[in-house]
Amino acid sequence: MATHRAVAITAVGSLEVVNLPTPVPGADEVLIHVRYSALIAFDGYQLDIGYMLSANDYPHVIGFGSAGFVKAVGENVKDLKEGDRVAAYNLPQSRNKSAQEYAVVPRWQVAKIPESVPLHEAASIPDNYVTAMFTVFGTPNLALPIPPSLVPPSSVPTRPSVDLSVPVLVYGAGSSAGQFFIQALRLAGFTDVFAVASSKHHEYLRTLGATQCFDYRSRDVAAQIRAAAASTKHGRLPIALDPIATRGSLTLLSEVLASPAALPPARLAVLLAYKDGDSVTNSPGTAMSLTPPRWLEDALAGKNIDLVPVGTFRFGEDGFSRENIVPVILPQLLAEGKLRANPVRLLEEGTLLERVKTGLDLLRHNKISGEKLVVELKF
Repeated sequence: MATHRAVAITAVGSLEVVNLPTPVPGADEVLIHVRYSALIAFDGYQLDIGYMLSANDYPHVIGFGSAGFVKAVGENVKDLKEGDRVAAYNLPQSRNKSAQEYAVVPRWQVAKIPESVPLHEAASIPDNYVTAMFTVFGTPNLALPIPPSLVPPSSVPTRPSVDLSVPVLVYGAGSSAGQFFIQALRLAGFTDVFAVASSKHHEYLRTLGATQCFDYRSRDVAAQIRAAAASTKHGRLPIALDPIATRGSLTLLSEVLASPAALPPARLAVLLAYKDGDSVTNSPGTAMSLTPPRWLEDALAGKNIDLVPVGTFRFGEDGFSRENIVPVILPQLLAEGKLRANPVRLLEEGTLLERVKTGLDLLRHNKISGEKLVVELKF
């Protein structure tokens, strides 16, 4: 049996290079020779505390995004062939993850990448791009109207119309996910996108489509946002998106979205998990939850806000998202130059295990800001 090397969690706190059987792609799968792997904070949660892992899950390969070349395809895959340049969203099982020489991935999680996009940039795209597009267009999330320009009209599900002139807000807009949230909202057609981020990111966020930027460190940032929303013809913010999901971010958003009960509820889309801490990396000993914690229920009480929890791992359950977000829309946007990858922090020095450990440590200590961490996968 053929084997390949992988970077895997072998126990809580233990990360090793291991040899694994190289899978044969199933009928609807693609085997990818991975050249670059993107790491996220979630990889660190799983290494450090065994988050969402059981004793039977080890060894567990890490990495949620990849880029490389097609090695083989299943019998039902007719639109990809060996040698094609591709990027993939790598989940949920260990055999699907990206920090290994060969990953097998369902066809609907793979996008063909044009020659104009370098592979290390391509690896930075899939996971946060999927999160943003699924949040904005997917069911049961915001499920906003889908412009026919993104997919053939026959593939566009019927949705209630939305006033695209209303102001919408992205908290944590400077994060790798936040950058794609802004782009997804602009693709949806919104013309007034508020971005909350460190001031060092404001200039760049405006190039992505943000119309007003606010520094979350400002003492009166909530008042600034409320005043900006009040100055629009709509008088308030009806939609906000939070990929950070900390106590601080959600408390702030509960203040700026609050509105009288006589108005339609504001909608707050939150990327799970909720974090009882002040950063996306979470402090040791603080909790993470997939259900709203008590402090969040208290913060939202009486504010006329509908909470929209987003679990990216569920995007394959939505027919439109599964069939279109990665295999159809992503290659089109890249070919047309309508989607920008995150700035990349590329790790290519030292052994692979050293590079991965360095990357996870940077994420663990919140040292990655406005960038996507990508590791060159050379053993």
